[in-house]
Amino acid sequence: MRPFTIVPAIALAAGVRAQMDEFEAPDFNVTEALLANGVNISALPELAPLVERSTFSGCSIACNSLEIIYGDNKLLVEGSSPYDAFTGAYWSAMQAAVNPRCIFKPTSTIEVSSLVLLSRLTQCPFAVKGGGHAAFSGASNIDGGITVSMENFKKVEVSADRKTADIGPGNRWVDVYTTLQKFDLGVVGGRMAPVGVPGLVLGGGISFFSNLRGWACDNVESYEVVTASGLVVNATPKSYSDLYWALRGGGSNFGIVTNFKLHAFPLGQMWGGQRIYTENDFAAVLDAIYKFAKTGSAKDTDAAEIVSFGNIAGVGKIAIVQTHYAKPVANASVFSDFSVLKPIADNTGLGSLADMTVKMNEGAADGQRQTQWDVTLKLDRDLFTFLINTFYTLLPEVAGFAGAFPTISIQAITEGQLAGMQKNGGNALGLNPSKGPYFVMNMSSRWTNAADDAAILKFFSTIIKTVKAEAQSKGLDNEYIYMNYASQFMDPISSYGAKNVDRLRRISKKYDPQQVFQKLHPGHFKLGGKAPNANMP
Repeated sequence: MRPFTIVPAIALAAGVRAQMDEFEAPDFNVTEALLANGVNISALPELAPLVERSTFSGCSIACNSLEIIYGDNKLLVEGSSPYDAFTGAYWSAMQAAVNPRCIFKPTSTIEVSSLVLLSRLTQCPFAVKGGGHAAFSGASNIDGGITVSMENFKKVEVSADRKTADIGPGNRWVDVYTTLQKFDLGVVGGRMAPVGVPGLVLGGGISFFSNLRGWACDNVESYEVVTASGLVVNATPKSYSDLYWALRGGGSNFGIVTNFKLHAFPLGQMWGGQRIYTENDFAAVLDAIYKFAKTGSAKDTDAAEIVSFGNIAGVGKIAIVQTHYAKPVANASVFSDFSVLKPIADNTGLGSLADMTVKMNEGAADGQRQTQWDVTLKLDRDLFTFLINTFYTLLPEVAGFAGAFPTISIQAITEGQLAGMQKNGGNALGLNPSKGPYFVMNMSSRWTNAADDAAILKFFSTIIKTVKAEAQSKGLDNEYIYMNYASQFMDPISSYGAKNVDRLRRISKKYDPQQVFQKLHPGHFKLGGKAPNANMP
């Protein structure tokens, strides 16, 4: 289909309007804002007489209008092979089962702006997909609405001084790192190759480099954001600084980010990988991760560690130890407590940052049913033992399910990470450095059959409740929930503390007085104080 003609000179107006003193006037007119983007709704038969309609008819009109304006090469519709290929490519089968009315693939910030305005005009809800690596239904896909795929935003551009890199939200981390390694540069980002850029950064973003540099959200120089009124702003520590703060952990509640300018740093080869140990070494493995979290991470900030526990048929209980080092040094002394143990498998070695993310993703499965859960607790060695014992005590309830591979992991939130979070006015996460260090207990599983959903979700819910009760009884509890591992039964934003939640809501109402990103963008985690699914198993 031939695209609707857009006037280029007018299409620049969104950037100009962003300089207005009042962010969104009480008499804001959506049709005028669309006209400023070059979209004249009087030329669109279904939009011109638009009155209050049902969501279904509104989405039909919105999708038809997008096709007229931008052409069918940017729109996928139900019943087409490209549509089915798109929905089927989600990491989680729960997300793949969701059927949007249409899928829009913008190629410019102005097109994203117009999408938001058309959603407001038609009251058609939308979702935004970066990498699509969230586990639960509706997190980045939407039934009956418009799913906006950011896949065409693939910029990876290094600044002349090599201190920053502009990263588009359509990238996966392996793409970013593969490009940056040509410049011998790295950025603080994701650790698994296929994970997308926007979800990880907006939710916080634990990295191989976090002990030295903080989380991903703490290493953003600026965000280019399409706001609810279609205005495009660059949020930095000095310009729209409140919005900049909110985007450091506040998720998708404030707009659609169309560019992340990340701080870059020199990076050559690294060392890392995983080693697998049997049950006989569990006590030593737990001792080692505790020692690293308590003191080792401060002595050598180039190091990162994750320990996971699971069960393999024919082998039994296993500990999977992921160790990474930001320099080309094998078995640095900070890892000595692991090096003296005898693994049954070992793929550690030298490689690029991109290589490390590919290696870390080995064994991961796409297209299966998925769930993730987490809590954050105060660092305590005895609590490590309790949570591992709880996991294995309950594991027989789900171990026989087809395709199931439940795991439980320990990741430290070290003093170095907490210090890094304080840069540029701090982030929105609410973690208190004076009460650290902490650790994240995160759990996940894949499985095959929908009939097993209830039992698997109940298994993880029971572990969460049991471990939280034990932590509370010992004075080791903490409210923080890491958004990027949270299940649909959790409300991570409320865990940021009352002061931060109040501030986030005020910022939301300032930039989005009609609450478009709460009402018309309902997926993932919102500011309303509720989990996406309030019915905890």
